[in-house]
Amino acid sequence: MLAGGLGTRLRGRFGELPKPLAPLGGRPLLARQMEWLRDHGVRDVVLCVGHGAEQVRATLGDGAALGVRIRYSAEDEPLGTAGALRLAQAHVDGPALVMNGDTMTAADPWALERARWESGVLAAVALFRVADASARGRVERAADGRITGFLEKDPAHAGPAWVNGGLYALSPRVWRVLPPRGAASLEREVLPRLAAEGRLLGVEVAGEFWDIGTPEEWERAERHFAAAKLP
Repeated sequence: MLAGGLGTRLRGRFGELPKPLAPLGGRPLLARQMEWLRDHGVRDVVLCVGHGAEQVRATLGDGAALGVRIRYSAEDEPLGTAGALRLAQAHVDGPALVMNGDTMTAADPWALERARWESGVLAAVALFRVADASARGRVERAADGRITGFLEKDPAHAGPAWVNGGLYALSPRVWRVLPPRGAASLEREVLPRLAAEGRLLGVEVAGEFWDIGTPEEWERAERHFAAAKLP
């Protein structure tokens, strides 16, 4: 779980609270993510933490209260998403499900891993269809589902598109292609390279997903989860 981001765009609302601890329906997003993993049979979780690491530890502890076992991989300086994964390698044995600490979905993670394994690629990305992709990067794919490229945000783009949902199934071989040192981005450096090599699958996932990276997206997610508590 990639939960070390600064969350600068949410500071106006939550101050120094780490972004993954932002409340949704009265409960921290990370707690909801842990329960989602538990409900799908994923019980061993590595949290990649940075900014606000001690607050995250104090909130989640060892995960026992949420039905999972949490180990922490803490970076001393910002390493980016790929650098954080590289640091966490010591805790990982075998295929891994990787999830951004600011997204939430009702998808089945095992379906994503099964698609990755059956296709023989190094990684698979969960894709979600959004009605308006003008504020998001879009994903291009070949006929066999392999991702061929990532398009940057384009305000001129009108209409729906498939976008990266921040949920990945990774082969153990992915750690060999991560930059060996320094800060690096999974989204901007590693995934585009795998796509160019034909080793990245895009898997369409039905249903909603929530990304709380901006105040507007957090408000949309908060309305959903707050309403879900009503009788």
